[in-house]
Amino acid sequence: MDLFSSVKRSGSMTPDVVTSQKPSQTTPLLPRLPLPTPSGRSSRASFQGSNPHANSNPLSPGSVLIVASYLLVWVSQSEYAQILLTGEGAAEGGQYNKPGFVCYLNHAVLVFYFPIIYVILLVTRGPGSFTAFIMSWCGNFSMSKALKEVTLIAAVYWVCIWTWVVGLTYISVSASNALYQLQCVFTVVFSVIFLNESLTSNRQLGCIIAFVGIATVVLPPFFMTPASDAGDDDPSNPQNSEGATLKGTMFTLASAVLWGAYEVGYMYFSDRKNHETPITSPSASKIDTVLETMTTLSFIGVGTAVSCIPFLAILDFTSYETFALPNSAQIASVCINAALSFTFDLLFALAIFMTSPVVVSISAALVIPLSFVADYFLHGTAVNMVSVGGSVVVLAGLYVLNSDDFLDGLKRTVSGVWRSKLDTIPGTPETSMERSGSGSGSGESSGGATRESKMSHVV
Repeated sequence: MDLFSSVKRSGSMTPDVVTSQKPSQTTPLLPRLPLPTPSGRSSRASFQGSNPHANSNPLSPGSVLIVASYLLVWVSQSEYAQILLTGEGAAEGGQYNKPGFVCYLNHAVLVFYFPIIYVILLVTRGPGSFTAFIMSWCGNFSMSKALKEVTLIAAVYWVCIWTWVVGLTYISVSASNALYQLQCVFTVVFSVIFLNESLTSNRQLGCIIAFVGIATVVLPPFFMTPASDAGDDDPSNPQNSEGATLKGTMFTLASAVLWGAYEVGYMYFSDRKNHETPITSPSASKIDTVLETMTTLSFIGVGTAVSCIPFLAILDFTSYETFALPNSAQIASVCINAALSFTFDLLFALAIFMTSPVVVSISAALVIPLSFVADYFLHGTAVNMVSVGGSVVVLAGLYVLNSDDFLDGLKRTVSGVWRSKLDTIPGTPETSMERSGSGSGSGESSGGATRESKMSHVV
């Protein structure tokens, strides 16, 4: 869902070296502009872009609190959206099964970042700073070009979250959040195809492990019916429709694919817009990186308000989702859901700012066990230990995927353990050779020292 997830969900990537390239199969389909940061890596991250000023201590109390809040709000919004759309656990008449309009509101409220930006700039830089900052946000682009590309990104983002929300009406929050971790894998795949990022052994292994873990979590519902569903025959609940699990899985999987496309598109936009501008300079202030992110989100809200109206019209015309404004019994729940979405976006931006994209990406997998707990207390869904084990595998896969030198470190560890074991076995060829080698070496060293001592006396 992460909406955003992911984070960055796929970790920092090594920047391409700028050289004169001859046409080849490895030439990226989209030109990649390396953005230098203090760490020497490209400015790459999730939808926020990477943070060159990430906290050097991601485990500080403040950082842990922000990341924990981000995860809790993620799960809370998922559960609340499911209650709002399915009506399960909602008050009488509180069901509002309009995922398209719900997503539209959730994204349009991003424009409320503008007042926050205005207040921050007014306090820190004085009157007139807001207009100057907004005009400088477009970087290397004209304002019209930047707004056109942001509007396109907003449209892709809306479709991405719409498919996620529709999927959430058919399957449990825990299954949805587990399946959605594949967005990290798809982001890596699209980055390799379109941005010419390298597919290292770590990423290959991480993708495989993540796939296995997600399959462990997602596949059991296809073969068994949870006990909590027994006797629940409410026809208005989409989860009781025929093939609900398959529908939910396909919609959520489509959303994960679209998220990968959205994130790569955002990276491509951000790289070109900010290339060699003050915002990417190591001397840029921390507050500038946060304000730049918030400004982009604000314009995504504007783009959503403009570009997504045709999508709502299509849904209404095809009768897939007949448009209707929420009534008095639903309006409060719709506003709370939008507020949770806005809070999630804010906490996600702060989590990236206070830690790093890699930390946020790996911690995103923790929503799976948190969702198990939420489903148990809210819906009485029994915790499947196989799925819990699968969530641990997913977490391990994301760790490997985001680790630059995991395999090298593993090889060094195994080699060190093997050598220590050999050292404890007397008479092994390796041990004998090492001892004889060290003996001869020490002899040569001793002889050399003696000769040097004699020569010093001669002199």
